Amino acid sequence: MDISVIVLNRNRGRFLGRCLRSCLSQSLPKNKYEIIVVDDYSTDESPIVINSFGDSVRPIFLKKNVGISRASNIGIEKALGNLVIRVDADDYIAEHTLLFLSEIMHANKDIGFAYTDHFRVDEKGKILKRVDLDSLDKILNHGAGVMFRKSNLEALGLYDENFQVAEDYDLILRYLKNFNGFHLPLPLYRYCRHSGNITKNRKLRNEHIFKANQKSKGMR
Repeated sequence: MDISVIVLNRNRGRFLGRCLRSCLSQSLPKNKYEIIVVDDYSTDESPIVINSFGDSVRPIFLKKNVGISRASNIGIEKALGNLVIRVDADDYIAEHTLLFLSEIMHANKDIGFAYTDHFRVDEKGKILKRVDLDSLDKILNHGAGVMFRKSNLEALGLYDENFQVAEDYDLILRYLKNFNGFHLPLPLYRYCRHSGNITKNRKLRNEHIFKANQKSKGMR
């Protein structure tokens, strides 16, 4: 097993099927990657959607809501692949995403993570905007769709479970102190904008970003 795709889901049943179909439709041979679905105690139709995919995915149904950081860590801990990539359940990926990113990682052992640009899409998949992740600030605020080496994540202690928002910011900030990243300027990730994520608490995220920056300064 080369790659573990970790799909995080909580009450995103109406988008989850699309996400999983995109992960299953990758151009890599099926024996090269696995799909782990970490369901963070959903109360909607998510379990039905997950079970409808049968043995093509590895489900982990959590018995209580643990939050995005802990759910991410559970997925990483269970991963069989040497490379891991997180895909949020309301998003999806283009068919060559795993192939391109894994080839970069395999051919360049000094690269610790690789990521692509993304298209922002609406609920029906209509492209709204291309987002180029061509700056440090942009990648710090985009945790999904990034391919990491599992061994590096373990060395860093995985996601900090004290962060329930901005966990991606904190992880990348720590990661960059130790490992290089690679930006592939192709929009292979599809980030879905909808009412459930547009209304995220920006104030709370900014507070956690400040906390992550203070933490990073203390690590010098």
